[in-house]
Amino acid sequence: MRRVLYVISAVAMLATPARGEVLSWQGVGPVQLGMTVKAAERALGTKLEPRSAVYISEECYETWRADGKEPGIGSVVENGKITVIQVYQANGQTPDVADTHRLGIGATEDDIRRAYGQVKKSLGFYDRGGPGEQDNTTPGTEYTPEFWIEAEGPDHKRSILFVTEAGKVTSISTGFKPVVLAPEHCL
Repeated sequence: MRRVLYVISAVAMLATPARGEVLSWQGVGPVQLGMTVKAAERALGTKLEPRSAVYISEECYETWRADGKEPGIGSVVENGKITVIQVYQANGQTPDVADTHRLGIGATEDDIRRAYGQVKKSLGFYDRGGPGEQDNTTPGTEYTPEFWIEAEGPDHKRSILFVTEAGKVTSISTGFKPVVLAPEHCL
C-alpha cells in the first residue's frame, strides 16, 4: 500500500508544473491587473520602481521590483494601476513563470494553439513596417521575424500576448486591451 501511495505521489509531482508564478488573464502570481501600485507592493513585499526616467509621467510608466528579484517581470502602470504585466528574459535569466496551461518562455506556437484554440497571429509590430522598422537586409546576418500571438480573454477586455521568434515564445504579456497590444507603452 505504501508503495502505491509513493508511486501516486511521485506521478502527481511530475504532473505539477515546475514553475513558480502563474500567469493568467488576471495577472501574474500575487499581482493582479487593476491593482494599485501600493497593493502590488504589499502583495510582493517590496517597492516597485520605474524602469527608466525617460518615459515617466503620472499617467503612465513601466516598473519592476526595487529589490532586484525577478528582473524579467515588469509592469505597466497607468493612472496608478497595473494594466499590463510583462514576462521576458533579463540578465541572462528566464523568469520562473508559466500560464495556466504550463506555457512559458520557450514554449512553441503549436503549444499555444493546442492550449488556447482560436488565437490571432500577426507579424510583430516592427516587422509590419511600423516606425523603427528593422533592417531586414543586412548582408551576413540571419534575420528571424517576430510574431505576436494573441489569446483573447473570455471577457474580450484582456489578452495574453505571446511574442515568438523561430516558433518559440520569447516573452509573454498579460493585460487590459488595447494597451497590452501596444508596441510601446507610455509613449
